[in-house]
Amino acid sequence: MNLRARPTQEMNVPYPISCPECKQDSWASDIVDLITRFSTSDGTLRCPHCGAGGASIYRESALQEKGEQWRRWIKGVIRIDSDAPTYCPYVFLTAQEEGAPVDGLHFNYYKDTRSSGGRLKHGHGPGGAPVLTPRELMRLVERLIRIGVFSTKDVERLALVASGRRDRKQLPSKRRA
Repeated sequence: MNLRARPTQEMNVPYPISCPECKQDSWASDIVDLITRFSTSDGTLRCPHCGAGGASIYRESALQEKGEQWRRWIKGVIRIDSDAPTYCPYVFLTAQEEGAPVDGLHFNYYKDTRSSGGRLKHGHGPGGAPVLTPRELMRLVERLIRIGVFSTKDVERLALVASGRRDRKQLPSKRRA
């Protein structure tokens, strides 16, 4: 089955995962399943059949502009450690092309109260996008450095710009993996 031919509109539907190595398809039943069974420790997606990294999920979403679509490949998911027991912010690592490096960060959250008779809620709540504490944001930056979305030099330059000791032009201008 060609999973790219089956775009999904909602974020709470199963996740169709394609492996570029063995060409086998898999499905994660929900976001918790995706994070626990299909993600590596660094957040990238892996194939459960052959164990290869580099798996991806194709998504299309209708934009507010009539006839416009947001097409992206989810290359990974980083769960951001939170101090709240049921609130779990996370970031999808996205790319505009299947073989391209990560060039986007799509912030989301889920709330899992199934263990107490509730349900798994996914997406944006009445307050909007996830809210991160400064500590949670720093944990995310640490993980993004570890997987190569940012370099330590990028973060050092950012700190110098933020402190007024460097010009903003010295920050990286292109997205890269």
